[in-house]
Amino acid sequence: MRVVGLTGGIASGKSTVVSTILSLNVPVIDCDVLARLVVEPGHSAYKKLAAHFGNEIFQNQEIGQPLDRAKLGSIIFTDASQRRVVNSIIHPAVRDEILKRLLKYWIKGTSLVVIDVPLLLEGELWRIVSEVIVVYCPPEVQLARIQSRDGLTAQEAQARIDSQRPLIEKVDYADHVIYNISDLDTLKNSTLQVMKDIKPNPIWTVLGYFPPFTLLMATWVIVKRHLKGDPRKTVTNGNRSSVSTSAPPKQKKV
Repeated sequence: MRVVGLTGGIASGKSTVVSTILSLNVPVIDCDVLARLVVEPGHSAYKKLAAHFGNEIFQNQEIGQPLDRAKLGSIIFTDASQRRVVNSIIHPAVRDEILKRLLKYWIKGTSLVVIDVPLLLEGELWRIVSEVIVVYCPPEVQLARIQSRDGLTAQEAQARIDSQRPLIEKVDYADHVIYNISDLDTLKNSTLQVMKDIKPNPIWTVLGYFPPFTLLMATWVIVKRHLKGDPRKTVTNGNRSSVSTSAPPKQKKV
């Protein structure tokens, strides 16, 4: 089973990419859904958040009530230290849920699974997937979309963008880049091309039924990522296995 990580940024067009992937009957594990699941009352992550923040982040400011996401968001989008605390609580819980679902797909004989992870890089999950797909759009487009979609001021929208790693840095980690700089049809066609490129060979899918082979391949993926290291420099088109447009973003100074 090939496991691919998909990431992007807020308002980058990733939702359209996910919809296109689902239209191919490729399962997608939505980590936003899992992140909401692990902070429901009674979950260990919920208890850890309560221990750190007290009752102010819960509805009616009462522990035992659902999370007040707007309140928590107002804290972590403006305070990097608090954001790191929340990530250190939620990321491990989400990883556990991902592994449970991957095991189920492997048992079912699924050949390809995409994990939709907004924080694929921040949560270090890029180290355990065979390939990384990044959906990119220019920062000014992100800003305009967030303002229009969420009714935010430019300052509020920029704070949400700044809470994530810049998209240009995420491109550095990519094996495949989908540049969302045109219309929806182009975005969908680019997604289809990338999915065609990463479609696993049926022979490898059959071999994946054998636990020793699966363990060997999983180990190879982790070792390969470790040897590749953490990309801190902008890569060129020649380093990427597939690119969805001939107009990549400007290179970032490092």
